[in-house]
Amino acid sequence: MNLPLVDPLPLTVLFFILGIAAWVNGLFFLGKGAEAEEGGANPLTSVGWITLTCGLVGLVSVYYLLIYRPAPLGDMAVAIAGLASFYALFFTALGAVEIRGLDLRPIANIAIPISVVSLFFLPFFAFSLLFQTIMVVWTIAFALVALTVFGRTSPKLLGWWLVFTAIWSFWLPGVMISLGIPIF
Repeated sequence: MNLPLVDPLPLTVLFFILGIAAWVNGLFFLGKGAEAEEGGANPLTSVGWITLTCGLVGLVSVYYLLIYRPAPLGDMAVAIAGLASFYALFFTALGAVEIRGLDLRPIANIAIPISVVSLFFLPFFAFSLLFQTIMVVWTIAFALVALTVFGRTSPKLLGWWLVFTAIWSFWLPGVMISLGIPIF
């Protein structure tokens, strides 16, 4: 594929915004800013608003990729948008749950199929080792969401994995696209 993108902004916005959602949730699970100060607001509500906003912006970016299929992505934009739509929808739902302080178990339940669906995108990205590793990283991240919520693993493990995921899966490709470095 011939990069740099003619219009890299929609794809870089998608990468950076979803990275922010993963990052802020990762830090929360690591306990960074997770405790409310005496008489203060619940930090999870703030995390929720950030996550919800990132999810909604992600959905707008997905819509743009589907409708305009910017050059040189063309039809590859459909595969990227298809995959990113799962992540954006997940973050939108997670943000709403965090804002309201609701039970995270339904979120864990939707993380399980998203974990598996990520693997189905591997063949679409056979030409890019970076994108293939992103699929694997996200498969593990969504599995860890479910395992953590159901008490099968440490929240700190999920936190560290989400921080790594934000950097590797979203910000690294976003920076590479912005700088015109081929990622495909």
